[in-house]
Amino acid sequence: MLEHNGCCEASICDGPTAQNKLMSASEAVARFIKDGAHIGFGGFSLCRNAMSVSHEIIRQGFRNLHISSVNPAYGVDILVGAGLVSYIESGCLNMERLGLPRNFCRAVEQGTVKSEDYEHLGMTMRYLAASLGISFIPTKAEIGSDIAKRAVASKMKLTLGSCPFTGEKYVILPACKPDVAVIFVSRADECGNAQIDGSAFADEYIAKAADKVIVVAEELVDSDTIRRTPHETIIPAYRVNALVHEPWGAYPTALPGKYDYDYDALNAYQDYARDADRFREYLDKYIYGTKDFREFLDLSLTPSRMQQLKYDPRWGYSKEVAEKVTIGGKTTPLPQNGYTRNEMMIVAAARQIKDGDIAIIGTGLPMAATSLAMNTHAPQLAYVVETGIGDMSPLHACLSVADTRLLGAAKPAFVRNIMEALGFLVQRGFADVGFLGGAQIDMYGNLNATSAGDYLKPKKRFPGSGGANPIASCAGRILTIIRHEKRRFVEKVDYITSPGFLQGGNSRWEAGLRGGGPDRVISDLGIMDFEADSKRMRVISLHPGVTREQIQEATGFELLFAPELDSTPPPSDMELSVLRAKVGLVYLAGD
Repeated sequence: MLEHNGCCEASICDGPTAQNKLMSASEAVARFIKDGAHIGFGGFSLCRNAMSVSHEIIRQGFRNLHISSVNPAYGVDILVGAGLVSYIESGCLNMERLGLPRNFCRAVEQGTVKSEDYEHLGMTMRYLAASLGISFIPTKAEIGSDIAKRAVASKMKLTLGSCPFTGEKYVILPACKPDVAVIFVSRADECGNAQIDGSAFADEYIAKAADKVIVVAEELVDSDTIRRTPHETIIPAYRVNALVHEPWGAYPTALPGKYDYDYDALNAYQDYARDADRFREYLDKYIYGTKDFREFLDLSLTPSRMQQLKYDPRWGYSKEVAEKVTIGGKTTPLPQNGYTRNEMMIVAAARQIKDGDIAIIGTGLPMAATSLAMNTHAPQLAYVVETGIGDMSPLHACLSVADTRLLGAAKPAFVRNIMEALGFLVQRGFADVGFLGGAQIDMYGNLNATSAGDYLKPKKRFPGSGGANPIASCAGRILTIIRHEKRRFVEKVDYITSPGFLQGGNSRWEAGLRGGGPDRVISDLGIMDFEADSKRMRVISLHPGVTREQIQEATGFELLFAPELDSTPPPSDMELSVLRAKVGLVYLAGD
């Protein structure tokens, strides 16, 4: 039991005293959440979701909720599945390589939830504006994209403007000011001084933007522990209104330095979420059928399972989870003679990375190609992800750019936040190359990761931009890796999530975008660049055994072909050996 050591007297506590800041999740939700509340959730993807609060909101049944977050996942998708959310504004909502966030996508497709799409840098800057007490903030992201052109709410989503000093074009974003922020942290003292291990994402700004703040702490420590490392305090006590001590309170998502995400439990959740009626069974069993989060943990976790998920100091994460993620459910053995189409694509993409580049890397196949490049011809590559983790060399496959595999044994040189990567690196113009994927790409290299069909009534909803839009807008050159299918290579994307050359010609720069735009598109059939004047996609190399007719047949628009068409060299023995030793089977298996 933690003894009170007078931290209240030694600290500034605004509002409630230190003693009554400490409360249960049930008390915090009852006191600070209400119907129609705007809740700003911290965490990112499958890392540091404040699950005990999400569960308690469901038990207490608050409805018509307005949710904002940079990259919500399980902790918000579950609220959508419970029918409690009416409006979401975020940079994307996803479950990473576990599949689409099924409750969210179904609700948007059926029109029961409105989703206002921004992107990760934009949402971070909107919270920053509110935390500074200003009503708007400019950005170079979102220019020329449908993020800047399409809105679902009646209020002004954003506007375009020019710098009064230089005349340069900007998107002007409104501040995002939640009624209450919910932030899961690694540790806090009784006053509420809160510290986070791993990337802080945008949590500092979300907390400081909100009117009220609920901090959920994995560990409750004494004031002296906090004061030994005061530089790690992200949220000071004077901004905290409620403090919930909840060990394992982020489960089944991860808490860096303590426990990994539960890959099996998250896959089981996704299976329940395939159908709205079956998802009700999940809620009845795990939420309504338990009186609090501790009872949920007793139902969900055995002591042996908890031990398997715990942080292993030799790796910085759970080795068992790492092995499951690296295999990714793939059981088909790789060919002893030859290579898969995925391997050809990854090798071809890795060759486009230059030694010494500063690279901002997206989730999935871009990570695989980057790992191969670093272990072959580009050892001096600076590998950075949008969560502000960088200059690293991961040893295992990752589900996301917030994965614990990017810490510990990956030996990053810095672990900061989203602003570090997307703001100070990408928007500032220091990223030599950005490496992306997408659901659709068109003849001018515009990417869609948002929706298929009418944006307001989509046939198929996707997660959204994430960090891809600012990367595509501002990085020096863009590499895109994507499977070559007619449904993906389309004449015109349904929604421009990330800008390529827009309508071709000079339209990208006329719109006010900074970065160099698309450089290469690498598919499992060939390599494309963009013709110098028209900026139309052009095939410059075909992979072994692929014909002009095959690649054209797999494309939904007329491709250009370079006068001197190359044949992509197949993977060398060395490339294939390194690829299979250093990159997970989850990336390599496929045809």
